[in-house]
Amino acid sequence: MSSDSAPPTLSVSDAVALRVKEARNRRGWTMKQLAAACHDVGATKLTAPVLANIETGRRDANGVRRRELSIDEVVALAVALDISPMHLLGLPEEAEPGTTVLLTPEVSVSDGELLMEWFCGQKALPQSDSRQFYSTAIQRRPASDSQQALADFTSSVLQDRAAAMTAAFNSEMAATMAKINTAVRSGASPEELAALLNPDDSGSK
Repeated sequence: MSSDSAPPTLSVSDAVALRVKEARNRRGWTMKQLAAACHDVGATKLTAPVLANIETGRRDANGVRRRELSIDEVVALAVALDISPMHLLGLPEEAEPGTTVLLTPEVSVSDGELLMEWFCGQKALPQSDSRQFYSTAIQRRPASDSQQALADFTSSVLQDRAAAMTAAFNSEMAATMAKINTAVRSGASPEELAALLNPDDSGSK
């Protein structure tokens, strides 16, 4: 790949397959040894040929994977490899800087730390409903671990409120300036302009 090539975009299955290969290599296992470990834990369908298809993706003419992973397979592989399923998610360890994981056709993440925090229920994606995310995180976490989620939830609510207040203020100011511009063009007196700027004062007299 040339130095000016764009960083790759991986499907979730692409990323998991690469992390399976990394985990297998760390164990010093061949494909057959991983298949044997899968067989020992009851995942008998994960044979060496199937694992080869998982790791390579069996690309079509357009380079698209023909073999996606199921959640059951991810869990079975984690059991066979003696690791957490969470360790099979996220960006591969050797991923190029800027590599993106395509979560859906419209949502992608290139920040590996954010991706893992999202998978672990620790941080919301920027485009998500953060209040819903953190309120659920608070309910799901043990009480001893919920303080950060509560702080994030509170921060999210305050940010949303501040954004709404800012939008309302900007809208009100735009409307007021439009009225002032109209009044100036029509030759309004200084008192009339002052009344537009301070409508409460004019109404109290």
